[in-house]
Amino acid sequence: MNPSLSKELAQKIRDSGPIRFDLFMQSALYHPQHGFYSSGYTRTGIHGDFLTPVSAGPVLGQLLARQVDEWHAALGRPPSICLMEQGADRGLLAADILNAMITHHPKLRGATQLHLLEPSPALTDLQRNTLRSLQGLFPIHWHQDSESFSPHEIPCFFYSCELVDSFPVRIARHRQGVWHELFVSLENDRFVWLDQPALSDILNELHRWSVPSMEGFSAEIRPTAGTWIRSVAHLIQQGLVLTMDYGLPSPDLYHPSRSAGTLVAMREHRHTSDPLQDPGNQDLTAHVNYTELMQEGEKGGLRCLGLTDFSQALTRLAEPILSGKEKCSEKWIRNFQHLTHPGFFGKTHQILVQGKNLPESFHPSILKSISACTNSSG
Repeated sequence: MNPSLSKELAQKIRDSGPIRFDLFMQSALYHPQHGFYSSGYTRTGIHGDFLTPVSAGPVLGQLLARQVDEWHAALGRPPSICLMEQGADRGLLAADILNAMITHHPKLRGATQLHLLEPSPALTDLQRNTLRSLQGLFPIHWHQDSESFSPHEIPCFFYSCELVDSFPVRIARHRQGVWHELFVSLENDRFVWLDQPALSDILNELHRWSVPSMEGFSAEIRPTAGTWIRSVAHLIQQGLVLTMDYGLPSPDLYHPSRSAGTLVAMREHRHTSDPLQDPGNQDLTAHVNYTELMQEGEKGGLRCLGLTDFSQALTRLAEPILSGKEKCSEKWIRNFQHLTHPGFFGKTHQILVQGKNLPESFHPSILKSISACTNSSG
């Protein structure tokens, strides 16, 4: 239980009235002491609350290292590149990428510096512990926010895995011919949903994404997603941005068949019935609107190179390994299948690839045969 955070949120509601769900979600996930992520407790893997593509094993990092090497070669092997991750959790994916560079991509070893964007002191400590053995081999830097990261002219490979889905969302619901926004209130000392008339800012977003005005339709709007991808674009003078997460282009995300929305609460590898119960001790997540990241990224100078699912993307990156003379170990194959099988991460997870100031001739293997992006919302 996390009574301290529940009491704090309850008191806030008593003092100021019902609060928007995104503010509730922000505290539940990122409160400095009691937030689900920022507390420093193990949240991923078999002994945590959910599995991720990273917790499945090192293959994702090994395949991403292949893409970094290809990108580095396309730029003419510059003497220094930035590898930057946001939302690194315990730092396992970064460690997998760096270890793959040591073993398979020697030209990257002397050129790569790792930067981790991490505001949580507890998670920073976990990442330092994970990466301790690599700190003598690569320059590794931590940043509490993007303001302290200045790559200047150094090319950057920026990546994130299951980051954006945990950005807080506002929730709109269409009821009796009118859009409402869901707030969090108190009833008998228990957190409950409360419908409030939707204001113009969220109505504009619903219109922007052509969300259907159907009775009972629920939709999540993520206020910080656009700001985030524009800030990433601002950081990078030249580079590649990979956003790996579960999500969809807006026409699919807000399709009439998804009338219940995508908000999910997870604890101990099971969906829980009430996203409002026991804040700080369960994960809250909603699908990413990839069309928004495409459109807002373009405003910051990021050209959308393609959107593809894990099954296609990682199979393309693995082709030289799978067709090579050396036989892959059973453990490697199991990890690869976990990443690419439609029943696991293969179809649920997408990879959005965006670039800035890259050679026109560069076509990353991760997107081979994928057509150009479309950022249409209709």
